[in-house]
Amino acid sequence: QRSSEHSASTNCTPPPQIIMGDDKLPEAPADESKIPPLNPEDPLLGLTDEQIKESLSVFGKNEIVIPETPLWKLFLKQFLGFLPILIELAAIVSIAVRDYTDFGIILAMLVINACLGFHEEYKAKKSLD
Repeated sequence: QRSSEHSASTNCTPPPQIIMGDDKLPEAPADESKIPPLNPEDPLLGLTDEQIKESLSVFGKNEIVIPETPLWKLFLKQFLGFLPILIELAAIVSIAVRDYTDFGIILAMLVINACLGFHEEYKAKKSLD
């Protein structure tokens, strides 16, 4: 009997999701009059060619435009953040006390950090494209 209870419990389907509380369904477009009705002869056929052309002229293509970030902005972004700003402050302090050797080393660390960060972000960006 125990094995039959176990098999009965594993064959259960999960309950349907119920939207409650603050979870809301997506809102309808503001101007519903612009949305063309479905094909009156058979709604399962979808829109007619004429309705498609009209929708394209009113709404445009159904695609998401992803803005392209220039590479120079991606590189300069590597100099912002907690660690790069900390290294930049150390470089400013070392140049203020006229310790040019430390300034050179710190500047090299800053540039190497920026190059490595740029390389990683560039590879990640290319993998998404």
